[in-house]
Amino acid sequence: MDTTTHALAGYIIVKTGLNRDTGRWGTIAGVIGSIFPDVDGILGIFLGTEFMIKYHRGMTNSIFFTVPISLLLAWLFVRLSRIKKFWTFFLIFVVEILAHTFMDLITSFGTMILIPLSNSRFSLDWVFIIDPYLSLTFLLPIIAIFVWKRKANTIARTSVILVALYISLCAYNHSWALNLTKRYSTEKGLSVQMLASLPQPLSPFLWGNYILTEKKVYAGFVNLIGDIEKAKRSDWNFLSRAFSRYQPIGLIQYQTWDRFDDSPWVKRALKLEGVKEFLWFARFPIARYKGVIDGNNRVEFFDLRFGAMEIRRPFLYVVDFDQEGNVVFQGFLRKSK
Repeated sequence: MDTTTHALAGYIIVKTGLNRDTGRWGTIAGVIGSIFPDVDGILGIFLGTEFMIKYHRGMTNSIFFTVPISLLLAWLFVRLSRIKKFWTFFLIFVVEILAHTFMDLITSFGTMILIPLSNSRFSLDWVFIIDPYLSLTFLLPIIAIFVWKRKANTIARTSVILVALYISLCAYNHSWALNLTKRYSTEKGLSVQMLASLPQPLSPFLWGNYILTEKKVYAGFVNLIGDIEKAKRSDWNFLSRAFSRYQPIGLIQYQTWDRFDDSPWVKRALKLEGVKEFLWFARFPIARYKGVIDGNNRVEFFDLRFGAMEIRRPFLYVVDFDQEGNVVFQGFLRKSK
């Protein structure tokens, strides 16, 4: 989840009553606790994308570090505020950090909640990483709290309930879309290695269905409440065109991708440690030999999980070889050349 939404959520959560005997300092602690796990993401801005995919949502999101981090932050706030409510501050930080971890877990990026025992990334795939409806469900009550300060606790608790209901709707829709994915793979007799239904921007009813097999990736996009007759008509308005890739359930079409080009340059790139690290991060990886660019043989790796953005693919990993097979460059690019 984006850091702004985490901060809004932190404010609402602490206003449910967690800050009852710490006042403004408790509110500040709630907001800081809600965004603290993203400190590794801030480091990633300076240390690069390689750092992001390897460490972001790692130690600071681990359930094993929640208590130690909360103890440290509670001690710090007691010192700063001079309010002798250590355990109240501790409770605030525990709740806020766990809430942050849960809100990251419901997206599809992947969160390493079991560090240091395991570096596996877990994801529930319920909510798109930037969800305006979720953000507004926190933001509008915050505005209301500033208008009706005496009803802050009631407003905040109502907001939390509404958020829980919205996330439940997303979870239900995810299960619905995932069942469609499973049905398609069964009907086609596919030998599935992994499948997923991933949330898409702007609506909890839009989903991207992905199937990974040994040699191919299948991708289909569905609008769970799309109207078949309307989708068949050509007199679309602007919004219809914008969402045209998302088909009603009865019209879903799957595009098929070969996972890796049958190219000696791709095979050579697959042996590199940097590529192996990218493949650990990617869920639906694709590798393409792009030919000779600037005198070098270029191989590109990307994750179809992020393929909805046609102009710019985030996490595009590039390997350039000279004609003798030496690595001239390997790393992330913003877009393909």
